Amino acid sequence: MKSRITHAFLAVAIATLAGCASYRVDSNVEQTPAPAAATSPTAQILLSESTLPGRKYSEIGPIEVSVKKLTIFHADPTKEQANEALIEKARILGANAVINIMYSSGVGFTTWGYLDAKGTAVRFTN
Repeated sequence: MKSRITHAFLAVAIATLAGCASYRVDSNVEQTPAPAAATSPTAQILLSESTLPGRKYSEIGPIEVSVKKLTIFHADPTKEQANEALIEKARILGANAVINIMYSSGVGFTTWGYLDAKGTAVRFTN
C-alpha cells in the first residue's frame, strides 16, 4: 500500500513539473531558411518600434512571434525573449532589421500567458 502511494505521488509530481523547463515560441516564419536569404549568425539585427529615418531599405515582409509560458509556475514572458525570437526569424529571412514592432500580452486558452511581437522585416539597400 505504501509503495502505491509513493508511486502515485511521484507520478503526480512528474506530471506537474514536466513542462517547467521551457517556453514555447510560435511564428509565421518557417524554420528552414532559403540558402541565399539567410543573414550571417554574427550579423547584428536592428530592432525598432518605429521606422528608421535616414536609412534606405526594402520590406521583406511581416514577422510575428509569440512567446508562451507553459505552466503557471513560469515567469511571464519578457520583451527580451520576444526580441530574441524576432532576431532569429529575421536572420532566417535575410533581414538587417525589424521595424514598427508592436507588443501585446495576455492569457490564452492553451497557455498561462503570452507575449506577442509583430513587426516588418527589412533589408538595407544603402
